[in-house]
Amino acid sequence: EINVMTVPLVNQDRERNSEKQSQPLKSEKEALLIGIISTFLHVHPFGANIEYLWSYMQQLDSRISAGEIEMLLVRLPRMFKQEFTGVGATLEKRWKFCAFEGIKTT
Repeated sequence: EINVMTVPLVNQDRERNSEKQSQPLKSEKEALLIGIISTFLHVHPFGANIEYLWSYMQQLDSRISAGEIEMLLVRLPRMFKQEFTGVGATLEKRWKFCAFEGIKTT
């Protein structure tokens, strides 16, 4: 019973946090970046770490930083989520495209 009661509370907290983090797009460049990142992650269903994503994005715009990409991903928690894979020394943070999941819950 305890687990059943805590799951909705966690989801409510996540929803509140996503509303706080979500901000309108600042520019057309951000919209383009979101589209490119979404496409890249969509064809990588197991996710990609920030370095892999950054190396791909740098081929399109050499001025982009990994931090800029990560800040954009963090701002859109209903589109992108970060997951941990592996164990111990092989633990890796990967970003995944999750917008299709978010649409179902709204």
